[in-house]
Amino acid sequence: MELHNRRTTNILAACLALTLMVFVTSCQESKRERFEREAREFTKKNCPRPEFEDIIILDSLVCHNDSNNDYVYYYSVKADSLMLEEMEQQHEQLKENLLKAIRNSVDLRHVKEEGLNIVYAYYNAETHEKVSEFRFTTEDYR
Repeated sequence: MELHNRRTTNILAACLALTLMVFVTSCQESKRERFEREAREFTKKNCPRPEFEDIIILDSLVCHNDSNNDYVYYYSVKADSLMLEEMEQQHEQLKENLLKAIRNSVDLRHVKEEGLNIVYAYYNAETHEKVSEFRFTTEDYR
């Protein structure tokens, strides 16, 4: 009986130590560091990912842990000059659609609560030049 109690006590002590270790480790990581890590993990697991057929590709998600407070989706656009021109002409409509999506997004809830800027940056897949960028601040999406 005493052996059983000692074994149970040891198991409980091990569980408590493990729980405490997880708690201490998670407390050492700030929210921004967590966003930065989660963005890296998302990129590693999911990118590159076609978003619109094979024309728009999500290359990475980056949370800049600096004073910019940017949570950035980087895309490459595989399009001819006519399509890029059309994209430029539709800039305001695209911006409006993205803002609506941000406001309705459950996945971005924690990012919005933290007050990060949500940025969508599009680059030409061939030339690597910036095609377009949409930046949304808390004033935009709240």
